[in-house]
Amino acid sequence: MAYSGHEERRERILSAAAGLLAESGMERLSVRAVADAAGIGMGTLRHYFPNQKSLHQALIAKLVDYETEDFEIHNHRLSAADRLERCMLQFVPTSEESAHLLDVWFGMYRVGLDPAGAPFAHEFLETSTVRSRERIREWLEALAKEGHLDPSEIRTRALELSALIAGVCLELVTPGSEMTLNDANSIVRRAARAIPKEDHE
Repeated sequence: MAYSGHEERRERILSAAAGLLAESGMERLSVRAVADAAGIGMGTLRHYFPNQKSLHQALIAKLVDYETEDFEIHNHRLSAADRLERCMLQFVPTSEESAHLLDVWFGMYRVGLDPAGAPFAHEFLETSTVRSRERIREWLEALAKEGHLDPSEIRTRALELSALIAGVCLELVTPGSEMTLNDANSIVRRAARAIPKEDHE
């Protein structure tokens, strides 16, 4: 994707922020640290993100929106179950990325739930959780419009799937857990496929 000069610098800032989050956790995600990592001055960063909150919200959008695709959720040639399954499996790490993503996920929860944590941590956790659930709801709404789901069930089903993802990820990082990545994928796959009504050709 081609960016203008302004967009390219904005993306560079967000990439630097994402790198800090992955490497050092939320504790280092300050405006000054991000500016240093991006190789720009504080004034330049403030031009793109006037305050820390706007930077964090943009980063959340990058991590959630840009890294979760719709995977042909509107493609009627595929079954509703196939489409929802593929979308939901984005929340379960693969073997190649498991250590990185699970560390980031667990670190976000640990800092976000810590009363003594950084001031922005709770908001960061809340916003990312809400946005992830909104993505799930958008997928369910698309299927409901096609008749694969009762619209009255969308909220409950979105909560169920969101809670399932959180539980699976927690189980994967829990010492002594027997759950493997294959188990996690299988659990999420079955839950997603059980939601849409059968297609009637």
